[in-house]
Amino acid sequence: MELETFDLVLRAATAALALAAAAAIIARPERNRIAGYAAFAVAGIAAFVIASAPGAHRALGLGAFFFNAWCLATPAVLWLLSRALFYDRPQSSPAELAAIGALVALTMAGDYGRFRLGPLAAYPDAAQALLLAGRGVAALLLLTACAMAVMHWRVDLVEERRRARAIFVGVVAASFVVLASSEFVFGGGGAPLEALVFGHVLLLALALAILLAVAHGRFDALLAQSAPRPLAGAPLAVVRSDGADAVLARKVVEEMAARKLWKRDGLGIADLAAELGTQEHRLRRAINHHLGYRNFNEFLHDYRLREAAARLRDPAENRLPVLSIALDCGYGSIGPFNRAFKARFGVTPTQYRELVPQTVAVSEIGQHSR
Repeated sequence: MELETFDLVLRAATAALALAAAAAIIARPERNRIAGYAAFAVAGIAAFVIASAPGAHRALGLGAFFFNAWCLATPAVLWLLSRALFYDRPQSSPAELAAIGALVALTMAGDYGRFRLGPLAAYPDAAQALLLAGRGVAALLLLTACAMAVMHWRVDLVEERRRARAIFVGVVAASFVVLASSEFVFGGGGAPLEALVFGHVLLLALALAILLAVAHGRFDALLAQSAPRPLAGAPLAVVRSDGADAVLARKVVEEMAARKLWKRDGLGIADLAAELGTQEHRLRRAINHHLGYRNFNEFLHDYRLREAAARLRDPAENRLPVLSIALDCGYGSIGPFNRAFKARFGVTPTQYRELVPQTVAVSEIGQHSR
């Protein structure tokens, strides 16, 4: 079999597997934005091998533009997926979606303009520069997605997600970074056929691995919506009493309340595990499964912000500086305290102190972070 024919077979098989994997993600009983981003990104593998195939425009006509646009949008969607998975922020703003659309449109204009096609047909040099700028933005988005996957790995309490961070960076994101940066490595002429065949073999293996993982339900917990948070305003308590680590979860709640361990600046999951005489992985599982938290920092913030809010409402402490309350509640400086407080309440600590008699109640804790 000639190398060109083998490459076309690889492309066809990769596209079929990637589309099947995307369809399997969408077909899951629980549909949400995270699953939608994941399906779009996986299908982006198919879009790439189709749009970049020799003779794609002759064979598909206007359909080739659709696959090209899908391929160009995939790095931005991977950025959205990373933020939704690893930062628990599945929502995307209209401005972000508009920026993604503009990035796709401008990169496509540059891509076709260098071949004297489209609105930039008369300016091939400018089109080439625009294409490279678009590729650079795509690579930057992917590197940022990788950075989001790496950051906060230590405080992540969801076991499946901790493993997914390494997979995302090491396999999925790395593959797309290579694809997005190929224009800089090989120039406008594209990669040689031998390099393409090797890359498509890797993409085929990736698409197959994703399909098998989805079929075996290995991504079900990861693609599910965030675990329920403890009731706003209620005392921190065990929300799930069954399971091997329920006793440990109760001990966590009791010790945190009795010894006020959350007041310690820089308290980490390893420090708390040492204080409680348990293993770090067991503590993660207890806080996640039995207390309902997905992130250790959120767990600490709940204790600290409840205490801070109570003291800000206390008339006896009305003259105490906000900084003093922040430091006493375990924050090392005023900046992180202000950001965490506003994210939770929607107002700054000073505004809360002024408004609480009229409009802000303790039951609003957690309302703005959901």
